[in-house]
Amino acid sequence: MMTLRMEMSRLLATEFNRRRMIRNRSFIRPAASALVVFLLASVGAFSVSASNKVETVFKEADALRSSDPAKFEESLVRLESLAKQATPLQLQKIEYLRAYRSAMYADQFDNAISQAKSLYGRAKSNELRFRAATLIANTSAIKRDFATGLKYMGLALDLRNQVKEKSIKHNGVNGIAILYNQMGQFSLGRQYANEVLRDAPAPRQKCFASNIVLESDQRLGSAIADNRFESAIEECIRANEPVAINMTRAFWAIELAEVKQYPRALTILETALPEVQATRYPRLIAGFHSVLAEIKLNLGDVKAAEEHAKATVALGEAIASSEPLVSAYKTLYQIASTREKPSVALDLYKRYAESEMAHQSDVRARELAYEIVRHETQQKNKEIVLLQRNNQVLRLQQTLERESAQKARLAMVFLMLVLAGIIFWAIQIKRHQGQLQRLAQTDTLTGLGNRHYFTKKSERALIDAARAGESAALVMFDLDHFKAINDTYGHGAGDWVLKQVGKTCSAHCRKVDYLGRIGGEEFAVLLHGLDLSTATRLAEDCRSQLAQLDTRECGYSFVVTASFGVSSTAQSGYDLSRLLSHADQMLYRAKNEGRNRVCAYTAETAADYKSTKRSPTLSVVSS
Repeated sequence: MMTLRMEMSRLLATEFNRRRMIRNRSFIRPAASALVVFLLASVGAFSVSASNKVETVFKEADALRSSDPAKFEESLVRLESLAKQATPLQLQKIEYLRAYRSAMYADQFDNAISQAKSLYGRAKSNELRFRAATLIANTSAIKRDFATGLKYMGLALDLRNQVKEKSIKHNGVNGIAILYNQMGQFSLGRQYANEVLRDAPAPRQKCFASNIVLESDQRLGSAIADNRFESAIEECIRANEPVAINMTRAFWAIELAEVKQYPRALTILETALPEVQATRYPRLIAGFHSVLAEIKLNLGDVKAAEEHAKATVALGEAIASSEPLVSAYKTLYQIASTREKPSVALDLYKRYAESEMAHQSDVRARELAYEIVRHETQQKNKEIVLLQRNNQVLRLQQTLERESAQKARLAMVFLMLVLAGIIFWAIQIKRHQGQLQRLAQTDTLTGLGNRHYFTKKSERALIDAARAGESAALVMFDLDHFKAINDTYGHGAGDWVLKQVGKTCSAHCRKVDYLGRIGGEEFAVLLHGLDLSTATRLAEDCRSQLAQLDTRECGYSFVVTASFGVSSTAQSGYDLSRLLSHADQMLYRAKNEGRNRVCAYTAETAADYKSTKRSPTLSVVSS
């Protein structure tokens, strides 16, 4: 249930982007110039009046954007009819509202981003550039184009202190904070939300900022008292923001359910459900139903749990790759398992696994986008520093050419110092590039090779083995009930287990072998020169050592076990994907036969699994 918080954060981000109300206080153009001749004075007065009317209608449309979409559309139509009377700055404001409408009401995301990018490059005010940048960032996040979103988020951050209108600034910074939370950077999300709260925000901005801080603290593991949830709900009630209100209620219910205060959590969710249904926002509705399904199942109300889970699944594509969908399929699978309907249970388990994989892929995409942009930014900053130093060198050289010969020796010494500085920075950049390469090849938690590095090295080793006529074997293993360890003892204990698994299994590998972490709790090792029986014995040794791990060092006492699948080139050939597939089938068999065991792929086992093939990536899901 803890993992549902990330989905709720994602919903809040999307809804914030759709419903944020920025009240623009643009400067009204001055009255007619003093150089206008007396005969044109009446025309000048008419122009000022028309400009004021355009500004009034713009403010009306801007204020209605999230509170009343229908009236917003009417105001925008009126505004467009007045376009001929607008100043150049007002025309750009109308252009911004068109881009906003394309993104938030017409679902024309590419068109909205294109319009906003054009406006960002031509905007006549910092406020408009800031608004355009935040619109691009938030719309790109809705499209799951996090690289573009992060790029324009950085541009918006650079502009925020040049924005004079508080409501514009606060809405943009809140959007940035939500985007950081989507990236899993909760400390940064909390930092920028607190920046808004310290600046005496209006009720609506205070509602969203308070919600962001609450969600960030919850994700960072801080203890949160009930009165903080109550206070955040009251703030959003005053701002008339039903989505933010019910997001906070959902967070509160999840918090209560985790400490088994099911009746209180149930009261909060069931009381708010009609209001949530009235919002007609699928992900919020799905979040409520999926949490209700889990709570009902824990309380033994199987029928109600099934109804809420089916209500979640019925939302279909609107909640694709979402955590509520994963939770709903898991609940339905658990119910079907208790009814002794193996075919139904198997089908639901497959859907649960597929939805879990889609959700994890989405999470990894956000994290990867953040890391890529962060490293690119660091690299660009260092390149800028280097360019600045090169420019300094050029300026110094020009100065030296104009100086007399008496200063030539001093200038040469100074130039050598500057060149030494350039060499130093070049070495630093080269070192940083090496660090980035290691990051791209290594799983940072365990220190093992990641999936990409393992695949690359293993394919090369198999080609060499095939040429030399040498045997090789592949062992794939998955930790048993690893999710239960995380849920029961916390992710700190889970990380400790993963590190110990890496150390334990590395001790059984030789320099010619390749051991890698290829999934959340899934590992694989390519054993050069070993046949199936030897590889099976090695896997058995690893399994035995893992079962003997003393977990008290992490603060808790529990047993760590793993299920192993083994394949070899004698049965599967030298194709890595085939070796992985056969080893994965055996891992799946080990799971089905009770876990904590080793199964090897032979001609006999191959026949057993012709009708139950399973993609290697499915092994990332542990029951």
